[in-house]
Amino acid sequence: MREAVLSNCEKSFVQKIVSGGHRLDGRTYNETRKLHIAFGSDYGSCIVSLGETKVLAQVSCEVVQPKQIRPNEGILYINVEISPMAAPQFEANRQTDLTVYLNRLLEKCYKDSKCIDLESLCIVVEEKVWSLRVDIKILNHEGNLIECASIATLASLAHFKRPDVTRSGDKIIIHTVAEKDPIPTVLYHYPVCLTFAIFGSNILLSDPSFIEESVCMCNVEEGNTGGGLLVVGMNQYKEPCLLDLTGGAIDNVNLVHKAILRAAEKGKEVIDVLKKTIISDDTLRQKRVKINFGDVITNEHKQSLCKKDLSICLKNYNVNDVKMETEEDISDDIEEVKEPSKYDVVKSLPQTAEMKVKTAASSWIEISSESEED
Repeated sequence: MREAVLSNCEKSFVQKIVSGGHRLDGRTYNETRKLHIAFGSDYGSCIVSLGETKVLAQVSCEVVQPKQIRPNEGILYINVEISPMAAPQFEANRQTDLTVYLNRLLEKCYKDSKCIDLESLCIVVEEKVWSLRVDIKILNHEGNLIECASIATLASLAHFKRPDVTRSGDKIIIHTVAEKDPIPTVLYHYPVCLTFAIFGSNILLSDPSFIEESVCMCNVEEGNTGGGLLVVGMNQYKEPCLLDLTGGAIDNVNLVHKAILRAAEKGKEVIDVLKKTIISDDTLRQKRVKINFGDVITNEHKQSLCKKDLSICLKNYNVNDVKMETEEDISDDIEEVKEPSKYDVVKSLPQTAEMKVKTAASSWIEISSESEED
């Protein structure tokens, strides 16, 4: 199934409100959506929600032979999967350009930045090492998949604990959690990929939504100046780990500098939230509290038609300018109504029925219980 194409009205409307300093969901340029991290019963399993964008990450490990060029280092493998559950335009068991793009960015951010101590994953040099595999499943696509998948990858790696290993002669014994406490993953730093949508030559939108990303990339395809997605990888020490631009060229040098400064502040906030969530999860596990993904399902998710209202600020609009109809106007409108036919229910009602007009736009008739019985 092909992706739904945006109409010219939608494109022009989004461009006008963005240039006017507003966004569709009422956020400011620097404001991001609500971030929520939930861990599962197993170590290394988590669900990250960034607004309506949701990503599931799971870390698993196995003992394998090391690479010949790195005989004393473990292996890290990242796999991203986008199913039709995320959006109807994706197909099951089929890689797309977006899947390859996400895989490449995450491997650059977490493997090339050397954030994981791969030497600590070595069991026997040139013989056996631990291989960590991060499986990322996109549950819902509502924009900014890169940032949400990056937070999910980091959270799952920081939360994961591998089994303890004992070597006796040529044999290697892998202990269970009941026998020995598992060993956490050693992370030197915590990098996070942060996405910015570029509109024009001086507008940066943090955490763009799906429609904002689509309009931004449509401007690039149409050949308009300005536009694209800028991804900045930043750790808690405010050190850039990744810089990627998709779309047109940037003609303003200050735009990149502004994005790096925003990413430094925002990245530290995300990492602080992640660390607090991991500490609270460890506290609950020590108290023998049952942990699962049940907290993710709230009353809002149970209601299928639950949608939050959009707060859009309209220009040149004043509530006092709207003419309010008086009770006399309403009564005149009622008298001018054509007399109902004999088949109309209103005519067959007795005169004791109570009739009240609720609003000027529509008239509602309330029938008492006594008249219903008659």
